[in-house]
Amino acid sequence: MYLKDSNIIVDLLKKMIRKNTPYPSEGLKEFDNFFFEVELDVSGFKEDLIEKGIEDLCSNSKWHTINEAVVYSADITAVSLNCTDEKLKFHILKQKLIEFRDLVLDEK
Repeated sequence: MYLKDSNIIVDLLKKMIRKNTPYPSEGLKEFDNFFFEVELDVSGFKEDLIEKGIEDLCSNSKWHTINEAVVYSADITAVSLNCTDEKLKFHILKQKLIEFRDLVLDEK
């Protein structure tokens, strides 16, 4: 996921992590033992660009082993795009988000 530089959702997530102070309309919270729920502000971006990013990140499901549990998941799941409020919500594996965050913060 980190290497998908041409994906608008990946770019928005990187920006949120870098600034460490998301807009009031953005953020993440724990969803369950395996997933975080992420909310991104997608205002100002074309809907088709966002949909293309969603399709790209939802298309590569694979098995992940997390604390002896096996979970089948794509990069993001449970996607909800609210075009009226210009908000994107999705679930991401905790392990994947932590690895993603570490890579973003290690950038120079």
